[in-house]
Amino acid sequence: MGEEIKGQFNGTIDDKGRLLLPGKIRAALPEDFLVQTRGVDKCIWLFPQEPWQKFEALIKENSSIMNSDSRMMVRTFIAPAQEVNIDKAGRIKLSASIMKTANVVRECIVLGLDDHIEVWDVEVYE
Repeated sequence: MGEEIKGQFNGTIDDKGRLLLPGKIRAALPEDFLVQTRGVDKCIWLFPQEPWQKFEALIKENSSIMNSDSRMMVRTFIAPAQEVNIDKAGRIKLSASIMKTANVVRECIVLGLDDHIEVWDVEVYE
């Protein structure tokens, strides 16, 4: 990654579920896609490929199919994860099911947190 992903920005999700990524965040991304999944605190997590691979490996290394907490971690973060391409206009299409679990509808806050991005509903974040 060229730069760290940092900053807090206001965003809007359009009627097709697309979010325009802030230019400063786009400039810091190493590729033209992200992995989206559910976040811990009613938000959406977006990861570049390398940080996602590290996160996914950490969950898998520390999980057992026989442990209920492990199974919940895999169901929460790994199962809903999907790649999302950044289009030429700098937008990504958010998953309707992930948006629903995070209660993200229209007006949102986009946070750059070094190795990943969080997308929050404005009211939930405030």
